[in-house]
Amino acid sequence: MVDKITLRRILKWGFVNFFRNGVVSIATVLVMSLSIFMIGSVILGGSFVSVFISSLEEKVDIGAYFNSTVPEREILAVAEELQKLPEVKSVKYISADEALANFKERHKDDKTTLQALEVVGQNPFSPNLEILAVNPSEYGAISKFLEADRFSPLLDVDENGEKKITYRQNQLAIDKLTSLLVTIRRVGLALSLVLALIALMVAHSTVRLAIYNSREEISVMQLVGASRAFIRGPFLVEGVIHGIISAIFTLAIFYPVFWFAGSKTENIFGGLNIFEYFLSNIFQIVLVLFVSGILLGALSATIAIRRYLRV
Repeated sequence: MVDKITLRRILKWGFVNFFRNGVVSIATVLVMSLSIFMIGSVILGGSFVSVFISSLEEKVDIGAYFNSTVPEREILAVAEELQKLPEVKSVKYISADEALANFKERHKDDKTTLQALEVVGQNPFSPNLEILAVNPSEYGAISKFLEADRFSPLLDVDENGEKKITYRQNQLAIDKLTSLLVTIRRVGLALSLVLALIALMVAHSTVRLAIYNSREEISVMQLVGASRAFIRGPFLVEGVIHGIISAIFTLAIFYPVFWFAGSKTENIFGGLNIFEYFLSNIFQIVLVLFVSGILLGALSATIAIRRYLRV
């Protein structure tokens, strides 16, 4: 066990080594910060996009569009069948007139669209059912139920002759986003590993230089019988200092970067603001940054100590 006095001396000499290396220590912090920034960005960005995809999945429903000639009672009968399915949370019937009214309300400020609607001269909308699932993963089963042959005479078809069931279109967009998220995470992870390796090499060289510069002091400490922990400790402390300062520097960069990106993501992701997400998860982010920095610093110092410090 290391007593309090020895621990204080180890910490003191760790700080001395850090400041003694000057420019090399600054370079180490900068390279390590770049690595930690990439690691943090991948984790935060991936989590943010995951939240966006989850919010999309919650908004997804199935729209089943019927021929305008189908009697309302038959559509309501289909709705009643759907409501009995365990996968279905709710079913809402929207008549053609109600669909037209909803469209006009959504585009009340768009005169061009409303004028084009008047040119058509008739209601172009079909009666439909909006079906919400208990779980987003169950939309496939509901869609398959609606695609049964017995519903073919009732359902409207698009220009390709396919039944007008909108789940397929919505799910395609979600699948593309999910695929993009996986790709981003893989590329980000690869870049993070490369930068982490570079940071390890730079920090390793810094500690190696500190060991070389302190070789005479180390010899004296060995002669007077200093313990292995006392001799090795300051270099490990120096590595940890590199990691902590790099994490603080990265956090200081994160704040303005995500503040600037906040309004941009709000427009792109339908109201989701990455800066607000950053603030709401600040404690977890700080923990990730500091753990990453300390692990990188401690690991690089440990490798250098075992390789170059023979005590």
